[in-house]
Amino acid sequence: MSKSTSNQNKEPNKTENISPYNKNRIIAFRVLSIIFSVILIVLAELLLRLFGYGYNLKLFTESNRDENCWEMSRYASYKYFTDEENITLGYIEPFKKQKEEDTYRIFVLGESTTIGFPYEHNGSFHRWLKYRLMFTFPEKNFEIINLSLTAVNSYTIYDFAREIVKYEPDAVLIYVGHNEYYGALGVGSTSNLGVNPVIVRSILKLRNLRLYQLLNNAIIKIRKKASDKDTEISEGLMISMPADKEIHYGSRKYKLGIEQFQNNMDKACKLISEKNIPVFFSNVVSNEKDLPPFISDTTNFMNSAYFQYTLASKMYKDGKYEKAKQFYIKAKELDMLRFRAPEAINDIILEISDKYPGVCYVDSKSLFEKNSPHGIIGNETLLEHVHPNLFGYAILSDAFYESMREHSLISNDWGTAMSFEELLDQMPVTIIDSMLGEYTISFMRNHWPFTSNPVPTESLIKKDTELEKITHELFFREITWNIAMDRLREIYISSGNFEENLKISEAFALEYPSIEQNYKSAAALCLRLNNRGKAIFYISKGFRLNPNFKAARQLSKLCLDEDDPFKAIEYLNYMSQNSGTGSNLSSIIMIVEEIITLKSKMINNQDNIDILNKIALNYLRVGNLISSKKYISAALKIDPGNKKAMQILYEINRISEEHKN
Repeated sequence: MSKSTSNQNKEPNKTENISPYNKNRIIAFRVLSIIFSVILIVLAELLLRLFGYGYNLKLFTESNRDENCWEMSRYASYKYFTDEENITLGYIEPFKKQKEEDTYRIFVLGESTTIGFPYEHNGSFHRWLKYRLMFTFPEKNFEIINLSLTAVNSYTIYDFAREIVKYEPDAVLIYVGHNEYYGALGVGSTSNLGVNPVIVRSILKLRNLRLYQLLNNAIIKIRKKASDKDTEISEGLMISMPADKEIHYGSRKYKLGIEQFQNNMDKACKLISEKNIPVFFSNVVSNEKDLPPFISDTTNFMNSAYFQYTLASKMYKDGKYEKAKQFYIKAKELDMLRFRAPEAINDIILEISDKYPGVCYVDSKSLFEKNSPHGIIGNETLLEHVHPNLFGYAILSDAFYESMREHSLISNDWGTAMSFEELLDQMPVTIIDSMLGEYTISFMRNHWPFTSNPVPTESLIKKDTELEKITHELFFREITWNIAMDRLREIYISSGNFEENLKISEAFALEYPSIEQNYKSAAALCLRLNNRGKAIFYISKGFRLNPNFKAARQLSKLCLDEDDPFKAIEYLNYMSQNSGTGSNLSSIIMIVEEIITLKSKMINNQDNIDILNKIALNYLRVGNLISSKKYISAALKIDPGNKKAMQILYEINRISEEHKN
């Protein structure tokens, strides 16, 4: 082909003949088009907000209970689910906008185990932890705010982490890892936005826009109309959330789930620790022994989850426990329905904890193993695949508690720590809370993937006794938890069971810590049971909310009864400064101050009868027979013939008789 022919066939450049003036006009037109489009988008966004369309997806909103507090927004979870029908709600635990000096604030991040499923209210590990910390450090005010949500994963944890650092936390507790595949935004979930963390996090930011919410809702409605599938949400998230029910060990999707977890949690822990906020990051536990694989590979039987589980069960029966544990774990790893975290998740948790100096590793798994026969985790501590029973939640709280003590969080002195045995005995989880948890698990296990032959729901829940009737009504949301507790209280009052009645009052105090009456009710029952120490605790909590002369007088007397003049003097001084009748308490204050001085002298002189007598006499002078008798008994034990002590004892007995008459 000749050169001339080639030039004739050459495609002419359309812009070659455009004048510079026209080129500038085209560029200006394009720029104006972009600006106009942005203006339209901004106007649309403003109009949607003006007319109240969509949701504010911020983590916190002003509390409905107290305008001076923040609380978790009920819309906070909407950002992470592609289908609103799957959206889950968390705890509503208000905390002060202006953090008070005596307050220790802890945020808790996680998923359904962290929220305490299936035990509502005080069954969660964070409530076990709070109860124990309250009595370990009675002078502290603990705000432990649980921000966990069912069916979320590390994307939500990272997103929440970016928010909570602005709210002055003293520590952050994290328990997460089971939902990387089927939780919201998981790689095998129906609420999936892709596998690239950068893209997913960018979309999460866009979801704050009302215009995005409008377009997304429109797409969802179109899909629903086009789909014949009608998921029964009432059957549970375990049915509705999984999209890919067969994720092979070592497959690309398997690895993506692990990479997703590592990427998000590394960023979250780095972000929090860089703010010098201690992070307590726990490994996760799964049922190894008492849960057969959900879905096993049928193409390679010898290397299938079912075969490994069968081998493990045989070895366990034969007493070969170490080998059995290895095969149980291998069976869990090969289970293709990935509701249990792979071991790689726990490896990452340890790796991240070692990487950042502000991240403390919490080895909950080891503590569960110590409380499991032969170190193999099963139904002794777990209800099904991953959720603990009440004893398990107590263990989980113990793991965090001991880790916090080990790292001297809150204080270097944990000398008055409540023991684990005391926690198990005193924790205010009621029989209704326990039964409700059992009913919830029975309901869940009556559906896929636990069974393919469900029985009628009503047959799972008995209604023979009054307790069963209350739990039945609570389970089906016919009554509220508050009403259920009030009816349970009536049962205990009629039977004279003050110990269990006290647990209900304590449960209300944990659930609603800003209501003074809850502390008064608990304190009254403590006094009825002659538990002055716990009565002081609850009255002082009420006094903190509402300082008043009457409570101060009661506290000063009880503190003197408990031989705690150091604390009594605080309340006596308050009474002196706030006496509406002009009462002169100076003489009593002087006597109590003298008791404090004498007690300090006793530290290195425990057997000094003269000091013992003086303390006893001073207690008698302020009308406190209990502590006076305590010191006189100590003096007479050293010297039974001591005349001064005998005179004081006589006076104590005389006054006691007068009071009786």
